[in-house]
Amino acid sequence: MRRIGCLLAREEAFPIEEAKQRALLEVALAHSPRVESVGAGLAYLDVTGLRGLFGEEPEIGQRLCRAAADRGLAVRVGIAGSRASAIFAARWGDGVAIVPPGDEAAYLAPAPCSLLDLSPEMARLLDRWGIRTLGELARLPAAALFERLGADGPRLQALARGEDPRPLSPWAPPRVLEERVEGDWTMDTIEPLIALLADLAGRVCARLAREGLSGDAFEWSCRLGDGTSHDGRFVPAVPTADSGVVGLLLRAAFESRPPQAAVTGIALRAQPVRVPPDQETLTGSSRSSPRALAETLARLAALMGPERIGVPVLLDSHRPDAMRLAPFRLAGSLPPREGRGAGEPSPVGGEGRVRGPVLALCRLRPPRPAKVTLTAGRPVHLRSDLLTGSIVASAGPWRASGEWWCERPFFQDEWDVELEGGALCRLSHDGSAWFLAGIYD
Repeated sequence: MRRIGCLLAREEAFPIEEAKQRALLEVALAHSPRVESVGAGLAYLDVTGLRGLFGEEPEIGQRLCRAAADRGLAVRVGIAGSRASAIFAARWGDGVAIVPPGDEAAYLAPAPCSLLDLSPEMARLLDRWGIRTLGELARLPAAALFERLGADGPRLQALARGEDPRPLSPWAPPRVLEERVEGDWTMDTIEPLIALLADLAGRVCARLAREGLSGDAFEWSCRLGDGTSHDGRFVPAVPTADSGVVGLLLRAAFESRPPQAAVTGIALRAQPVRVPPDQETLTGSSRSSPRALAETLARLAALMGPERIGVPVLLDSHRPDAMRLAPFRLAGSLPPREGRGAGEPSPVGGEGRVRGPVLALCRLRPPRPAKVTLTAGRPVHLRSDLLTGSIVASAGPWRASGEWWCERPFFQDEWDVELEGGALCRLSHDGSAWFLAGIYD
């Protein structure tokens, strides 16, 4: 008989960071060989056959709660015969909830329908029908429910009864290759340390090459003489097993941010990935040289700082030009905008397609102060250090606002205007001053 456990972080533990989610999965993996990661603050584990190791199911649930608390996580635990029953029990209960085998429908009958994560429209529809609990939903006629709700009807009814035949999708922690050196010595100059790092890079890369793998990310940890540590990480533009490339990047990283005390031990770790070989072309390899690319990026990082090197990624915000720098990776396309799937259509034009000629807006960072004359609420003249002239056509205003829940909310009106000489530009007004925000090419 299959038994599945659910680990659900309590509301006070949110937001769940990556380290906390990893700790939650490690707690589950310490008790069961089959674990599934579902999302932030949620994990499933197979508890079938664990009675001989950890006792009865209530004791297993208490062990999971204590193990999570030791890692700073407060969790609810649900154990049942299916994934749906386990998570509903965890959400509905407090602490450890055990659903007796074969009694899922009866156990869940008094539970509210809100456990189903319904869409707002579906929740309003069930509320109009007077359906408040999972038991009331489970008792509805299946044929009539299908006629009114389509395929969603039988699916929701099966979940309300605790029926969920989906198997667990096993998760395993990412493999890490590590080499370390420790001893009774200390290093207080950079050159011997870089030579030692190059030796460790050679060992790690040799292990990668023997298994036909490449390093997707490299991390180091230096134990310092004052009891602290000096940690760092870099992601090569191309996954590599070339010790020369890795040594070059390590040198650039340590020269730009050296340890602040003598080093007494050091460890270097690589996250391995398997890279499929590229097909050779008639004129040579289709992949750029990892060594040349890494050398260029390493020199830039040493000159400007590693935090200034990357690919701009737009944030899911209404604030103009809100972005962050993501690590540069050699790929076929730029990273997708955060918060929107890569395959979703662009909102330009309102229907996912661009109509007419496309202009490129060159943003001025920071925007230039400007003086704008208005007539009947519309701009008619612009004066700035870059552009000055009468405005012959204008479109706007477009209001952009947001982050009212933060200490520094923002709002501004934007106009696209054409000057008498033919120049096209964008103006912005933040409620107190005008700015020349950009110029169209």
